[in-house]
Amino acid sequence: MQARPRAPLLALLTLAALAAGLLAAQLLRTPAVTKPAAAHTLVAFELDTSDGERWSSGSLAGKAALVNFWATWCEPCRTEIPLLMTVHTLHASTLAVVGIAVDDPAAVRRFEDESGLDYTSLIGKNEGMDLMAQYGNTGQLPFTLFFDASGQLRQQKTGALASAELDAWLKALL
Repeated sequence: MQARPRAPLLALLTLAALAAGLLAAQLLRTPAVTKPAAAHTLVAFELDTSDGERWSSGSLAGKAALVNFWATWCEPCRTEIPLLMTVHTLHASTLAVVGIAVDDPAAVRRFEDESGLDYTSLIGKNEGMDLMAQYGNTGQLPFTLFFDASGQLRQQKTGALASAELDAWLKALL
């Protein structure tokens, strides 16, 4: 009769020991990884334009900038490009809009011709991915960074921008 009251206690202790063992095994197996801090200012970079000319981020000095990472095969990227074109047209004197395609140059040129893309268009397949990583993005597109005129990162978004969201960014900064 005494064995019966001990059975639930023994089962509970066994489960607790098993859980502690699994936790210890996980902690020993997974090394501690420290994620580097994401950049908070405009990182200096140089990339080729879709025309093959070299372009430097130094040309953004003293101007607010919206930097958008995209690809031709990314449907949300394609959807937001008309919005970016409108922003470029309306705010060209105070805001630089820069698109960085992490894509094949020929595909980018075709898309530019089809869409009428009219803001700075750069191509950086691997370099663009490296640059995104400096801002904490592991490759999700679209990815947009919004810098003030002193090069400080003020907003960032992974995923397609909404018009109202972008308007709020612009009102707060321009």
